[in-house]
Amino acid sequence: MRHVLVLAVLLPAAAAAETHRLKPTVGHPTFAVRPPVLTVKPGDVLESESLWGEWYEKPGARWPGEVGPIAIEGAEPGDTLVVEVLKVRPNRDTAVSTQGGRFGALVPDSRTAFLNEPFPQGRYVWRLDRERMTGTVDLPGSRMKSVTVPLSPMLGRVAVAPSGDEEFGGLWPGPFGGNMDAADVREGTTVYLPVYHPGALFYFGDGHALQGDGEVCGSGLETSMDVAFRFGLQKKRAISWPRFEDAEHLMVAGSARPLTDALRIAFVELIDWLVQDHGFDKADAYQLVSQVAVVRVANVVDPVYTVVAKFPKRYLPDRVASASGSGVRLADVPWTEAEKVLTPERVVVLPLGAAAKEHGPHLTLRNDEILAEYYAGRVLAARDVALLPTLTYGFYPNFLDFPGSTSVSFETQRDTIAEIARSVARHGPRRFYVLNTGVSTARPLKATAELLAQEGIVMHFSDVLLIGKAAEDAVREQKYGTHADEIETSRILYMRPGTVRMERAVADGGTPPLTGPLTRDRAKSGHYAPSGVFGDATLASWHKGERIVERAVTDLLAGIDALAKAPVPPGEPRSLPAEPIEAAVREAAPPRP
Repeated sequence: MRHVLVLAVLLPAAAAAETHRLKPTVGHPTFAVRPPVLTVKPGDVLESESLWGEWYEKPGARWPGEVGPIAIEGAEPGDTLVVEVLKVRPNRDTAVSTQGGRFGALVPDSRTAFLNEPFPQGRYVWRLDRERMTGTVDLPGSRMKSVTVPLSPMLGRVAVAPSGDEEFGGLWPGPFGGNMDAADVREGTTVYLPVYHPGALFYFGDGHALQGDGEVCGSGLETSMDVAFRFGLQKKRAISWPRFEDAEHLMVAGSARPLTDALRIAFVELIDWLVQDHGFDKADAYQLVSQVAVVRVANVVDPVYTVVAKFPKRYLPDRVASASGSGVRLADVPWTEAEKVLTPERVVVLPLGAAAKEHGPHLTLRNDEILAEYYAGRVLAARDVALLPTLTYGFYPNFLDFPGSTSVSFETQRDTIAEIARSVARHGPRRFYVLNTGVSTARPLKATAELLAQEGIVMHFSDVLLIGKAAEDAVREQKYGTHADEIETSRILYMRPGTVRMERAVADGGTPPLTGPLTRDRAKSGHYAPSGVFGDATLASWHKGERIVERAVTDLLAGIDALAKAPVPPGEPRSLPAEPIEAAVREAAPPRP
């Protein structure tokens, strides 16, 4: 799977990641090759801010310029720079929007001549409430004298140094990024930019507290921003135009005049992305994109216009492991082949994940089954194991207050898994790994392992609170939570984004007591969480999920490797009670004529 191979390039650098803090003092009016103000490594985080200057304070003043360039160690021409936008927050209480004159979509400019006079120049100062994230502006000539709107902070300009000796003014967008004015460049988005020079030379600036599509009047709510980025590299992987990715869409930005050429660039590059990375045939991708894609006209005011073509990720194939692994999926072979696979040395993997258990309003009831089957596929591709079908019922007593949730008893789960292991062990295998995706299931699994150890069978199981924990600790923002929360939602956004409804994600479950079963009824004993969420699912992102899942896979494989070397205890598997079952079948059968 190409995505995983790319990540392997990033992981060693990310292990020694640092956080850098930059207080910019100089802004540059152009995107060009110049000495970097800071050098970072892949995996490092930069905390900084965009520049504030006289332009924001008085009409006609000079624009403060852009921050940079930032060099990324190891970046070379032909690579792709990966910029995770971790934070974009206004740091001032005002924002300015100018209009009129000869700049804007609806007024004459040097490229589009009109006989009429330029529209009167205007300057609106918006008041920002950074706690409520709203902006208020006075409308002195209107019947409604003011209006308050929600903010959506973004960066108008993210760029690398353009190719060759090119130098572009700050107003220009292009293949290098630049002044795209795309509202999708916000918290939670990952930006991909082509690298033309050693170090990539990354620039940023032009914070907008809010901007409508097209940036029709020529400016958004211009203000300065506190920002944070995490940098990465995709080595020897060239792209032609800027790409974006968030929880819901793959996106490509194309910039040109006329507007139709910008649209063509964006869609051609989007189709190429689907073909190269996601297994689509080009003709099929063309058809699908034509029916489900979304278009954002980012700006129609800059020297060239920018269009963002957006493909909903719910129509992507699930991220699954390659089918070329060395493991065997037992359900897919006849017994004659299973007999050859089930040797004493073979590790047998049993995925355990609920197909009927609540996970808040934004995740499906089969959420744990998705986790179990994804991890099972990754294990199957990487290790020579025998994989059993997923067991979709287990001990989940804490969720029964929510419709659709099911649970078996502690004893039923314990005995069911023990009997599955005994069934297989009679043909040779003595090492079993339960790929566990629940918290409450750990206790009966421990009891199962103790039972089987008396019968010459060693059983290990994964602990969901431990696998991937190092990555979880690195990305976690929520203060509390373990269920349908930031971490679990991020995993699913990475594995199967089409099943996540982020618009329904909530933060819940922080009201004491924080113990006992989840309940929707405050009068009941237990942990009051009416949404079924324990944590803050709104903080989830697919790139957090990527880091957590890839580390979890590493931990799972290490656990299976340890099991493969574990000594088998003495003893023989207990025989299953075949006779009583057969007798019962005979009694129930109709008499023969």
